[in-house]
Amino acid sequence: MNISGKDLYASLTFGYCHLRENMQKINIINVFPVADGDTGSNITHTLKSILSHTDGSGTVADISNNFARAALIGARGNSGMIIAQFFQGFSQIAKEFDELTVKALIDSAKAAVAAAYSAVETPMEGTILTVMRSWANQLSLAEGSDVPIPIQLRRALRAARKAEKETTSQMELLKRYQVVDAGAKAFVSILEGVDQYILNPEMTISESELLVYAAKDLMPSIHTHENSRYRYCTEALLRIDEGQEQNVREAVLGLGDSLVIGRYENQMRIHLHTDDPALMFERLGCCSHIEEQKVDDMHMQQAAVNARLSDTVIVTDSSADVPQEVVDELRIYQIPQIIQIGETSYFDRITITAPSLLSIMDSNTHKVSSSMPAIGEIQRHLEFLSQHYEHIVVLSVSSKLSGTFNTYQLAAKALQEQGVNITIFDTKLNASAQGLVVEEAARAVARGEKGQALLQRIKDTAERTTIMVSVQSLQMMVRGGRIPKKLGSLVLKLNLKPLVGLSPEGGGAFLGIRLSRAGSITALVSRFMNVYRKKGIQAYGLSYIGSPELAFSLAQIVEQKTGIKPLFVEQASPVIALHAGKGSISLSYIAKRPTTS
Repeated sequence: MNISGKDLYASLTFGYCHLRENMQKINIINVFPVADGDTGSNITHTLKSILSHTDGSGTVADISNNFARAALIGARGNSGMIIAQFFQGFSQIAKEFDELTVKALIDSAKAAVAAAYSAVETPMEGTILTVMRSWANQLSLAEGSDVPIPIQLRRALRAARKAEKETTSQMELLKRYQVVDAGAKAFVSILEGVDQYILNPEMTISESELLVYAAKDLMPSIHTHENSRYRYCTEALLRIDEGQEQNVREAVLGLGDSLVIGRYENQMRIHLHTDDPALMFERLGCCSHIEEQKVDDMHMQQAAVNARLSDTVIVTDSSADVPQEVVDELRIYQIPQIIQIGETSYFDRITITAPSLLSIMDSNTHKVSSSMPAIGEIQRHLEFLSQHYEHIVVLSVSSKLSGTFNTYQLAAKALQEQGVNITIFDTKLNASAQGLVVEEAARAVARGEKGQALLQRIKDTAERTTIMVSVQSLQMMVRGGRIPKKLGSLVLKLNLKPLVGLSPEGGGAFLGIRLSRAGSITALVSRFMNVYRKKGIQAYGLSYIGSPELAFSLAQIVEQKTGIKPLFVEQASPVIALHAGKGSISLSYIAKRPTTS
């Protein structure tokens, strides 16, 4: 028995369904790399994206190429990225075959595992990677054997299950919690679904069970960006229940122009030019299940084509607090992080706002988490910018807080190999501090600075930049694994008011603890004034989460003491709100002289 294209697609379909059944169990045991409980959701989302963009017809070459392309676009989180790279590697071999023989399957599996390992900057054993390798190694033993493929896959599944169980003893964190690695369990769940099909290829899954619907040919591609008076070109792929179509149509009326609505069975696709994508998706979420979102900033695209300030462009992620007017003035290109609410993914700052997220978190009706942008989404942005700029400089949120930096590196690699000049810089900062460095870099670009001089300026500025945050409660930081659980739990129990920041390496750090919020704010001002007297302050900015009055009052106090106006007082991004919690206020500054001087 060889594996046909139909078999390949059906196998992954069964794998997805089995994973979907186990998703919440996998989320519960997710403690590595941080205990944010979203590994099951991220891998499930990635597989759903693959199947949504593949119709299941064609040869193994056709199907594997489609899998790889869709996985790249739809990957979510570290685990989703690893799965995406697994399919990239698999397709590199499988794309040469109409059907997979034992030898072709073995070679494809080896390439898949190699690609998955290469996607991780520092691969660790006791993770999904270990299980992938054990599975592929067992398959390799079948080379030259007459044993049928179904039996070989069953043996490989047993090897994967054994490797999954052993992850508990391979990593100290897993041993402490006495759990297996969540990513490893997710991969085994997929293999178990594949096994169900391979042993009984006559089995079928209905569309209602799968919840994956054909999205082809629902609507033409419309991108008349130059003629729209609205800023954002938005697309939504929706799953609707009976009788919801009219509600969906009414939800988007009056929000913009270039509206096109297509439908196929119980799936709809919406295209709209609007100035308020967050309101659009808030309304759609009330009357449909949002499967996918796509948003392009047409004003920024047109600026890149027709109104460049330089042949260098500054790119950052949505963790950076930069006022919109500064983004527009200096042509800063901002790529959104992902906010996951239940099974729906939103673009940070664009399709969801911080106040909306805080309201959802207060209601406690959905699980909320965050993840870095999909590698394919970043590649899409970088490819566009590479057509219009000679040098792309990406200023990433701290690599100690997010996998975004590593994702940027992976996304840029293929373009760099083609000669595109892309520099990825780890600011080791976030929020208002990251925003200060981004604005300083963008203003330098606007003045004509470029090349090594610009990169040195960015490095020096980042090293002189500090963030201090007065936190109302450590609950969200502890829940998200950003603060040690034992220490955080003690602070929560005693209702103390912490002052937190970032270490020189970019990881979370305690700066102090006070008995009251007023004491925390006083300590924040005291620390700032100490730097002002000893080092001097080049610039400072504030960001807040649901507490604008306190933030503006704090800014006024600092201005009165120093005579220096803040560069900004801004609402922090939803992704920062998720991890810092309601009531948090950050005061960040660039010192005139290095901290070590």
